[in-house]
This record gives sequence, structure tokens and C-alpha cells, in this order.
Amino acid sequence: MEVADVYKFFSFFFWALFTFCSHFFAKQYFSRTSTSHVTENVIFLTSLQVGCGAVLYVVMKLRNMHSKSLIMDYKTILLGACHSYGMMMTNSSMANTTASLTHLIKMSEPFYTTILMAIMGKINFNWKILLIMSIIITTAIGSEPMSDAQSSIVGILFALASNLCYSLRNIGTKYFFPEDSSDSKTTLAGFAAISFGGLLSLVPVWILSFIFGFNNYSIFTNETPELLIISSLSHALYNIISLTIILSFFNPVQHSLLNVGKRTSIVLVFYIFSQRPFTVFNLVSAIICLVVSIVGVKVMTAKKESDSNNKSVEISWKYSILGILILLLTLGSISWTASSYTKEPSSKSTTRKAMPTIITPPGKQNWLQCIDDIQEDIMGRLSDHLSNPALVNHPTPLLLIDPAYGINVGDNMIAYGELVLIERMGFMNHTECKVIQSRGGVSTPCGNFTHIPDGGMAFWHGGGNWGDLWNRPALALPRMKTFLQLVKKGKTVIGMPQSLHYENKKHEKGDAAEWMEAIAAELNSEESKAKMVLTWRQYQSFGKGASLYPLLDNRLVPDIAFMIGPLKESYTWSIKKTSADIIFLLRDDKESLHKNSRSEEALRKIIDSNKETRGMSFELVDWPNRDKFFDKTVDEPLGPEFKYKVADEGKFDYQYMFRSSIALLASGKVLITDRLHSSILAFLMHKPHVYLDQMYGKIRKTREVALEASEKCKSIEEMRYDEAPSIEEAVLKASEMLKKKSYWD
Repeated sequence: MEVADVYKFFSFFFWALFTFCSHFFAKQYFSRTSTSHVTENVIFLTSLQVGCGAVLYVVMKLRNMHSKSLIMDYKTILLGACHSYGMMMTNSSMANTTASLTHLIKMSEPFYTTILMAIMGKINFNWKILLIMSIIITTAIGSEPMSDAQSSIVGILFALASNLCYSLRNIGTKYFFPEDSSDSKTTLAGFAAISFGGLLSLVPVWILSFIFGFNNYSIFTNETPELLIISSLSHALYNIISLTIILSFFNPVQHSLLNVGKRTSIVLVFYIFSQRPFTVFNLVSAIICLVVSIVGVKVMTAKKESDSNNKSVEISWKYSILGILILLLTLGSISWTASSYTKEPSSKSTTRKAMPTIITPPGKQNWLQCIDDIQEDIMGRLSDHLSNPALVNHPTPLLLIDPAYGINVGDNMIAYGELVLIERMGFMNHTECKVIQSRGGVSTPCGNFTHIPDGGMAFWHGGGNWGDLWNRPALALPRMKTFLQLVKKGKTVIGMPQSLHYENKKHEKGDAAEWMEAIAAELNSEESKAKMVLTWRQYQSFGKGASLYPLLDNRLVPDIAFMIGPLKESYTWSIKKTSADIIFLLRDDKESLHKNSRSEEALRKIIDSNKETRGMSFELVDWPNRDKFFDKTVDEPLGPEFKYKVADEGKFDYQYMFRSSIALLASGKVLITDRLHSSILAFLMHKPHVYLDQMYGKIRKTREVALEASEKCKSIEEMRYDEAPSIEEAVLKASEMLKKKSYWD
């Protein structure tokens, strides 16, 4: 191998390496940010990527470099527009579909180049191009799971648009500015000028984004800077290599051929190391797409080089194959290392997100995005109050009233979810007081609130006790009375999401009438609705609440415990490091519809009565049984790894609650439960579970409101849950889950 060949080899190697890093970390950025702000995410990342090259232009100009390549004329701005908008289309594609599909579609870039060069008269046109492009696009679509079809089509359209932009950029760079001219753009100065022109061309996009309401650019936070920085710098480096080295050696068609080799390596890495749940059909489609792309480009290149008068440099297949093999090993190592990296949880963690697994299967990506969208939905439905500067910046601490500190983990989860919401919305100064649920003397009694400072905001703890099912005189009635007391102290009062259920309809109407009469005596309707908000976690409760309490602002909001996730399932705090087939976490109170089957003897009889489930092992538990499975000798880590860790948890030991609850759920592979928050905890852990509803359908109705927040929540298999009307059917569904690979990847 000659020195020139070594130089070409390493040029190709680092070109592919930086391309992979740029797109790899860009995809992770999109995966970790909200889909509700995808437009802003794309514009922001694109601007940062092209901005790296623009900074280089400014530096070179400040150093009084008078190269003609730095002159900013209309040609440079046009090339810059092709460069930046091609980049934006690529980012848009990856934001809407998988990175592997984006790169498979971008395999067709050489054929765009061929058509454009034929139009320019540089080569003769061959109609086989259309056939080859059709095969590439069709097989690329076939490489993706059917569940991603809709987003895949959108991603394909953006990828095709990026091909057009990049083909125009490459041809323009090569032929509008010949290499032997003093203003050639296949130089470092040329790349800097194109980048600066590209940044200027994005100004209309920024203006339009603000005009049309896409103006949430609070994206560069402590959650994603490493992804943005790596992606942007890698993008600048691979474009410098592409424009200043690769295009200086090869004509645009040969450049496209090398691009295919580069993208082949990247696609293979995404397929092999992302652990994607693809079918044989998906794999065969991807292979056909790669083969047609490589062979097609090689054939067309040979034809074009014979038609072209341009001097070309021979591309050695021997070195290309060697380069691809080395690339596969290198990129695979990066993927494996990144996917193995997790940040150790700390007892002093702040609200910073921990670094997640880098390459995530699509089903898990959808689950993560589902949780993120539910949380965005919760915050969005209350944002008029929680984003009000007068309340956020008020000197009086936000008051959380009566957070539940009993043995019921579901109530504890609600309280922690409330704290997450409080701190995520910027209320870092918060306090609490107790009425009845904050047991054990942990909190200061609320009393008549005379000792509480005036003004600011108050949250009433949420849950399932609005009505007469559980101790109406001690829970529901005092809560109603305190709303007016707190408003008189100048506070805005928000009741966290509740279930409304009265057994006695006279109590239901009487309580409401008495409360509305008391409010009407002090406030008009506009004043009361501005200061008092009731939130309901079920459609039925919301409708009834709006009817019973018309003087308050009634809103439908998902259960606040969804603010906690996602969490990881773990044996870290478990006494036993093995799991039974099923864990039955069943309540034993008046809400249960399955008390007759709540015994080990009854459950064994149900399991063994069906040949499909006979002999399956199980555990029968409830929340008070946590210590039976919890290893108290484990000192580190002190708690699970949170996406948002509450900074001020107060005096209650939430981390013990989480550690012992995770240990309890780890005792079985599949959870069967009739408790709402054990089903939510399993959902937040991505643990396979089947829920049985309780007496008034609370579980299904509550989960329905939450899961409607996002299209990503629709697949019950990807979310790893199901529902059943009876324990017998729940056991059968648990058995099916145990056999399906998709529940355990």
C-alpha cells in the first residue's frame, strides 16, 4: 500500500467515524427530548451543527485571511443553503424514524447525483437509475417494523429531501468552484464559507418558527449538552473531511460511491448493535437494499466515468472492503461501550438526567417517549399556573398539604410524583403540613393555616379518597373546607389528580351543595375559578366534578405518579436473586373484586387447572410484605436511578419505599395486580404486568387518561401490559408474556 493509499484509507476511515458519531448522538438527542418540540429540536441542533463551521469562518476572517474562498457571494450562500437544509432534512428524518432507515434511504444519494449531472450534461442518463432507486426505497421501507410505518414514511420523505440538498451541494462545490481556481470550496476556507452562508440561510427558518409558534428553545440544558456537543463537532469534522479531502480526490459520483460504503458500515452497526426486534423480512429487505445500493452505484459509476471527461482516481475495492471491516469493529465498539455506560446513582443526585443506554430498541424507545409525553401532558395541563412568574418567584414556599406517609406505596408514589412536578416546574422552595395522611409526626400540623405565610401556591395531595369510600369525615370534608381558607390567605390552590367516588349519592350532592354555597358567599365565579383548581385522573370523575363543583376550575390530568419514571427493574435490594414466574400483588380490602381467590391454595388451584400454566411458580404479596423480600444490608446505591431526582424530599424516607418496592416486584417475572399504583410502578419499570380492575374500574379509567397522552403509548406489547377480567384469564396472559421474546429483550 503506497503512502497515497494510506492517506486515502485513513481519510475514508475518519470520514465514516465522524459521520457515525454525528448521527449516532443526534439520534440520542432526539430520543431524549420531547416529541412535542421536535421542530425546535431539529432547528436548534442544525443551527449548532452548521454554527461550528461558521465559527471557523469568523476566526479565519478575524485573522485577516483574504482567501477568495472566504468571499461571501450568492453562490456561496446557495451552497450553504443546500448544506444546512440537507442537514436539517437529515435531522428531521432521524427525529421521525430510526437512524438505520435514514441511512438506508440516503443510499440513493448517488442516483440523485447522477440525474443532476445528466441534466447538467456532464454524463449520459440511464433509465436504470429509476428502477434502482425504487428498489432501494421499497426495501428500505421493508427493513422497518410495521408498527413504525407511519413515522417511517415521514422519515423517508425527509431523507429523500436531504439527498437532493446534498447532491446539489456536492455538484456545486465541485463544478461551480473548480479545484484549480483560487475560490475553490474544496478547502478548509471553502467549508468555513459554506457553513457561514448556511447559517445565514437559516435565519428565515428561525423567524418563521417564532411566527408560527415554534418558539420553545429552552433545549440546551444540563440534560443533553454532551449529545449536542459531540454531534455538532463530529458533524463539522466529517464535513471538513468530505469537502476538503474526499471531494478533492474524487468526482461527485465517486464521492457518492464512497458514501455508500460509509453508510453500509453505519447501517450494519445500527442493525447489529442496537438489538432491534427486526423480523426475517426486515433483515432480508435491509440486505437487498444494501446490495442493490452497492452494486448499482458501482455499475453506474463505471458507466459515468466512461462518459465523463473528468480526471478520476481509481477506488480500490480491496482497500474499501478492508476499511469497512475495520469501521464495523470500531463503530461497534463505540456502540457497545456507549450502550454499556450508565451513571452511578448517588444519594446527592440533583435533577440532572442520568445518561441512559445509548442504543435502545424501538419498543423501549416508544415506552420511554410515552412516559415523557405523559409527563409533558401533566405539566402542560397546569402550565398556566405552574409557569406563572408571580407564583414561581413568590417568596412564600409552595405548600404541599397532607402528603401520604402510610404503608400504602401507592399513596407514597403520589406524594413523590407531586414533589417531582413541583421541582420540575421551578418551585425549589417548598414545604408541607399534615392533616391526617402525613403520619408519624413527620410534618407540621396544618391546623387552620394561621402559621402559614400568605400568598403563593398550595397543592392538596391527590389520590383515590375524594368521596365516602374511605373515611369521608376525616378526608373529603376537611379538604373542601381548607380550599376557601387558603384562598383567603391569598393562595392559589390546586388539588392533585383524584378519583371521585361516592357510594351514598345523598352525601355526594349534599357535600357539593354545602361547599358551593360557602364559596359563593365569599367569591364570585371568576375569582373562585382563578384561585381554585380541581384535577381528576378519570373521565368519569372529571365529568362529575365539573357538574358538582361548577365554581371551581375542573381539569382532566393524568395520575401524578407518572411523573416519577422511568425506573429500572433490579435485584440490587432483593434478598433472593431469582424470580418466580408470577407475582400476585392483590389487595385485601373492600375495593377488591377478587378476595375469594386471594390465597395460595386458591391460586395454585387456578394455575394447575390449565395445562398451559400448570406448575408455574408464584408469590402472593401486598405492600406490607416488602420487608420479606428487601435486603436491608445493602447500603449502596441508596435508591434507584431517577430521570428527575427530587432535591428536597423532606423527612419521609422515599428511597426506602422505592428500594423495598422494587425488591418486592423483582420476586416475580410477571406481575398480576389489582392495585392501581403497583400497575403504574410496573409500567414505569417496563415490567410485564396484567392488571385486574377493582370495584369501580379505577385502574383502567386512570391508565386510559394517562396513555392517551401519546401515540407512543398505544402498543400494549411495547408497553408490556395487558388487562384481564379474572385471575384465571390474567394467569393465561402472564403465561403468554413469559413465552414472548418481545417482553424480555
